[in-house]
Amino acid sequence: MPMKYLFFDIECANCNDRRGKIYSFGYIIADEGLNVIESEKDIVMNPDVDKWDWYVLKNILAYSKRDVESKSKFNKQYNKIKRLLEDEETTVCGFSVKDDVGYILDECERYKLEPIKIKFFDVQRLEAKISKKETKGLSEAYIAWCKQLPLGAHRSDVDARFTLELAKEICKREKKAILDFIENDETLSGKTEGFKYGFNDEQLETRDERYERKEAERLLRFTGRKDKSGFRELKEECKDYILKGSKNNLLFLRFMENVKPKTTREQTLLGKKISISLNYEAYNFTNMMRIVQLICDCGGEYVKKASTADIFVKYHLLEDGEERRCSKYEFVQEEIKNGKDIRVMEFDDFLKMIGITEKGLNELPIEDYEYLMDEKYKREKLA
Repeated sequence: MPMKYLFFDIECANCNDRRGKIYSFGYIIADEGLNVIESEKDIVMNPDVDKWDWYVLKNILAYSKRDVESKSKFNKQYNKIKRLLEDEETTVCGFSVKDDVGYILDECERYKLEPIKIKFFDVQRLEAKISKKETKGLSEAYIAWCKQLPLGAHRSDVDARFTLELAKEICKREKKAILDFIENDETLSGKTEGFKYGFNDEQLETRDERYERKEAERLLRFTGRKDKSGFRELKEECKDYILKGSKNNLLFLRFMENVKPKTTREQTLLGKKISISLNYEAYNFTNMMRIVQLICDCGGEYVKKASTADIFVKYHLLEDGEERRCSKYEFVQEEIKNGKDIRVMEFDDFLKMIGITEKGLNELPIEDYEYLMDEKYKREKLA
């Protein structure tokens, strides 16, 4: 029977290549009654990245970038973190803990270290099951249960404490010990096996297996396929999609980097950076290649990162009767709130600006982009 509960949280510098690069591991330890027996601590480390995620630097990083990068890397903190998480008398707890467990395994893989063995319990799943409402973020759940503002959130040790206080409040109102939830509902807990991880009610997967499964599920929704055939077959059906890791994605990125004007057009976009909603970009490889060329011909530049754009083009796409959200548009809205001047346009209006209709766009000749597979076109920077 566990005598201690370790609540932890992780913050990452970026999750490029689908893998988290940790810059802080915060934790706090409590007894069986969830009373603190070791106050919160934050293990800050150099994430060893070439480029930080802009949103982390602007909204989440609780320390100076210079101070973080002066610390030792994850491989130097590995043994301490391993001892904390593998202690036999300790149950590991977190909020949306599966993501953080995945980040730890990502770092073990990156530094060629033995994967840490973790048995974990998720306070987010517990809260959702009891409240019978849509899954909340930590701040929202904390406010709902603890009736306080979570001041200082997004610092790992502070979020670890908030998670403990939330769990304690839930246990108090439900008149149960946390061990009761752990022993009576196995869907709230999970484990790692090597580099595979997951909850007890789902199959254990590696990061890549999990990503491919989610991509396959997304493709099934958009293709209307009812069977459960393999991911490669689904990708073959969706030759006009731009999926991460796909050949289309590689060609698209290289074309963006190397495109040159081909025709003389009115310079309506001179000096402007343009980005288009994922609702269009992700599902229209052929037309996106045409659009990138037209933008270049009009004096502009296409960028993937919408927050750097001068013009953002919206595209409405329905999924199950509801408009599909676009993460790029959400970043644009955030930038506009912070004072950045980004013009938001509808797709049809943008096509008029570059002198074409959607019908005309569809009728443009199909180019052969295979030449971009030559390594001399390898991109040296991200768009």
